[in-house]
Amino acid sequence: MNTKMFLGIAAVVCCGAVSTALADVAAKVELTSGTVVEGKLRWMPASKKYALTRMAGGAAIEQQVSPSEIARKQVAPPPGWRDLVQLASKSPDAALPKLLQVIDEYKMLEFDEQAAYYAGSIYLSKGKPLDVIKICEAVALDNPSAAAVSPMAPVYWDALIATDKTAGGKLGKMLDEAVASAPRPVAAKALIARGDMLKKAGKTQDALKDGYLRCIFLYAQEKNAQAEALYKASVAFDELRQATYADRMRQNLLSLHKDSEYARKLRGN
Repeated sequence: MNTKMFLGIAAVVCCGAVSTALADVAAKVELTSGTVVEGKLRWMPASKKYALTRMAGGAAIEQQVSPSEIARKQVAPPPGWRDLVQLASKSPDAALPKLLQVIDEYKMLEFDEQAAYYAGSIYLSKGKPLDVIKICEAVALDNPSAAAVSPMAPVYWDALIATDKTAGGKLGKMLDEAVASAPRPVAAKALIARGDMLKKAGKTQDALKDGYLRCIFLYAQEKNAQAEALYKASVAFDELRQATYADRMRQNLLSLHKDSEYARKLRGN
């Protein structure tokens, strides 16, 4: 996204809890025609189109546009969004209802995907992968690509793997799409999820070759993902009784990512 193009958008951020969002959300939208509109944006599930409203001569003018007619958009965050993200890490139970509210109110407005990531992470930590699947599939209902390339996609994949919902090749196709076209942080996580899926199926060698090792060597700049991949690769090599390679993975994890959660897990603290 060309951030310069959208400088000046009103970011409605305040302290405290997320309140009920307006039906129309402040946004700047560039249409495929080249026209840039600053106004309010609302998703209409029945017609699968956006209502884009702008002010002209003191009057509100609304036009309906399909997703394919939008080249890029920037949506103002929900009120209190930054505080809510912090709350999700400090007090997950308090944040969860507010995150679910954002998912509902910001349908197809970008923040539903981000809120689904944080809510999904909380549900996973609670051992509730079915709840993760429910909220992620609701987000992906009108936006199928969200299941492969959005911020929420990795928690969705983890939930599918945890519940053994990997048959039929659906997950494999999502992971392939993510590796091919998702932003690098999501693509790196897709390789780890591929490794997890293959390892759970008893294909530990393939999990290393097509998942963990690819992440380690191709996505070295994605520090969090590489730390996770190094840890899981060490476990996989141990299972294959390849101690030399397992030790190498552990050494790299401790030297490159000594402060990561996976290094702490390896040290037992």
